[in-house]
Amino acid sequence: MLDQLVIDTDFHLENIESNYQQLFRRALPFLETRKNKIHTYIAYQYALALLKHEPGEPEIAVPACILHDVGWSAVPEKDQLKAFGPNGKDKIIKRKHEVEGRVIAREILRDLDYEPHRVDSILNIIDGHDTTLHAKSPEDAIVKDADKLWRFSDIGFLIDIQRFESPPLPYFKYLQKAIGEWFLTETGRQIAGIELQMREKELMRQYPVDTA
Repeated sequence: MLDQLVIDTDFHLENIESNYQQLFRRALPFLETRKNKIHTYIAYQYALALLKHEPGEPEIAVPACILHDVGWSAVPEKDQLKAFGPNGKDKIIKRKHEVEGRVIAREILRDLDYEPHRVDSILNIIDGHDTTLHAKSPEDAIVKDADKLWRFSDIGFLIDIQRFESPPLPYFKYLQKAIGEWFLTETGRQIAGIELQMREKELMRQYPVDTA
């Protein structure tokens, strides 16, 4: 039985678990684009929730989640929407943020004296977290699912319909269809379903029509 998730949307570094605060602090300068600070904070919380029910080493999955999108800092903002979202078809840009992210993450992890075997596992997750659809490890599955769950959260849903310029109901249906396609863990699918039920209730209050 899943615990009821309460996702905090008000980022404060002190709300990060103490053993990951320094890592998150080092990542912050690279997250000041594409709403990545709040995206990473939300994904981090989902990763912790997933790890309560799914296999995986937190010391690999959580750092990989915190660092997974630092590479977007190397992509001009005018080009970013070409590579993600419902109409994000540019595979070269999408791949660029993974490659650049691996380089940035390696430097951060080295400076923080992470154990080499964990560094290799973390970098392997970052390098392919969007372009590789299968899970390379249990920790990779955690990061991929936490990343996708952002879109189902209340703030993620709101931010995405604004930046994708999508009406709420079509985007809701897009996510509804995606549940069966995106998630690599059973817990991820369950959380996505729970979150989408909450989004449906919110939409029904605004648009009194059937969203099914």
